[in-house]
This record gives sequence, structure tokens and C-alpha cells, in this order.
Amino acid sequence: MISAENLRYRRVLLQMDTSTHCRETLDAAIDIAAHLRVELQAVFVEDSDLISVGGLDFVHEFSFSSATARVLDKQTLDAQLKALAGSARRQLEHAGTRRKVTVGFHTVRGNFQQEMTNASQDADLIIAEGTGRLRARYYRAQLTGRNVTGPMLRPTLLLKGGKPLAKRFTVICDSAENAGKCLRAVASLFPGEGRELTLLPSAANAADGAALAKALAAIIADAGLDADILAPVGLTADAVLRRLGSLDHLLIIADDGPLLGDKANAHLLFESRHPLFLVH
Repeated sequence: MISAENLRYRRVLLQMDTSTHCRETLDAAIDIAAHLRVELQAVFVEDSDLISVGGLDFVHEFSFSSATARVLDKQTLDAQLKALAGSARRQLEHAGTRRKVTVGFHTVRGNFQQEMTNASQDADLIIAEGTGRLRARYYRAQLTGRNVTGPMLRPTLLLKGGKPLAKRFTVICDSAENAGKCLRAVASLFPGEGRELTLLPSAANAADGAALAKALAAIIADAGLDADILAPVGLTADAVLRRLGSLDHLLIIADDGPLLGDKANAHLLFESRHPLFLVH
């Protein structure tokens, strides 16, 4: 039976930095916090890797209003970061007031991975925007050349900036157990109205795919869910993305399953246009 009874969210963390700039990200985070009736805490990370470029003589800045380059010194960069953080705070507070959601905001400076690890210790859910620099150093995707080990510590909703949250929810089912876990997470976070729910079996071969589709049919029948089961695909992100077609989907997937365990699959899914809900 699919139930959200045992899933409780007390603290939702919104990760923000210089690449977070889309109103849709704030609106989605506020909507989720309002649905859960919890406080939304935002942390704006001033990445030390970015700050260090201000001390390099060969780094220059171009603006849209002028083709003339100017030296990007540390003082200028520091002022720009403070302005971005201030703008993010005002947008968040305005959105919180509009939806009657209590919000908090603080700024930290340092290594992105370490600061996010510190900030997320007490979080039950992390929301971040995937626009700009892909946060492979922090998220579960094990991209080439990145030092990421072990599963995520918290469920993470990775939004793609510039668009509202997709109404088509597709659970990528690489096992029956993971499918049940993902469906419970969906039930806990998102109201059922206005969304289309589909299950996509993903298996290593045709026989396993047929068996998985049969198990998924039993799960949704037992839960009384209004959901469709798509024809099974192979255990690759490329096969998943081809099956989804041109429409936007919110992809829900277990972070410790066999599909994301392959770094090539993780790379494709993280860099796709689809937002991801990574269930721990």
C-alpha cells in the first residue's frame, strides 16, 4: 500500500547561489513548503572557487552594456555577491509573504560542497536549481573527474530554471522496491490534483522488464493509484529519455538504484531538460 504516513518533512532547505536566478524555482519551493506547512530555509553559498578568481590578473569582466573589459578584482566581486544575495533574500521574502510561508535566509562563504553538507544536516528535503553550473560535486551524479562517493543524505528536488514544475510525473522504476519508495515520496510532497502520473519500467533485458511491469501493475492496483505504466525500456538514461519524447516530465528516481549507479546515466539525466526528484 502506498502511503505517505511515515514520511514527515519538518525542514525544507533551498540551496541558492550566483546561478540561481529564476522565479519559477522560488515559486516551486514556496508551493512545496506551503503544502507541507513547514518553514522554508534558504542558504546562499558564496563559493570560494568563484571568489578566488578575483585575485587573478588575467580575469576580466564584460558587461552587456559595454564591449570594454575591466579587471574583476576581489572588492568588485564581493560587492556583486552581496548584491545578488540581497536580491535573492528580497525575492524569497516577497514570495513567502504572498503564500503565508515562514522563510529564513542566510549567507555562507566557503567550499560549496562542504557548506552545503553543513547546511543540510537538519534538512528533510533539499531543493536546488539546476540552471548554470551543474552541482556534480554535491549531488549523487558521479561525473568523470568529480570526487563524489556514496549516496545522497537527503531527498533532493533538482529543478531546471526558467520553467514551472512539470505536471507530468514519471517514476523511473529500476526495481519494484524503488518504485514503491518513489511513489511514497511523491504522495508526501505533491498534491494529486492537476498532475499526470506514469511509471516507466527500466530493466537490463526484456524478460526482466516484463516481470517488473507486472509487479508495478500489482503495486498501483493495490494502492488504488490512477497511473499509467509505459512499455519497459533498457537500463540506460538514453533509453529513458528517448521514451519520454519532447514533453517535459518531473523524473522521480531512487538515488541508490542501478540506473543512477552508472555515472554515464547520471550525467545524461542531470544534464537533461527534465527536473529530477532524487529519492533517498
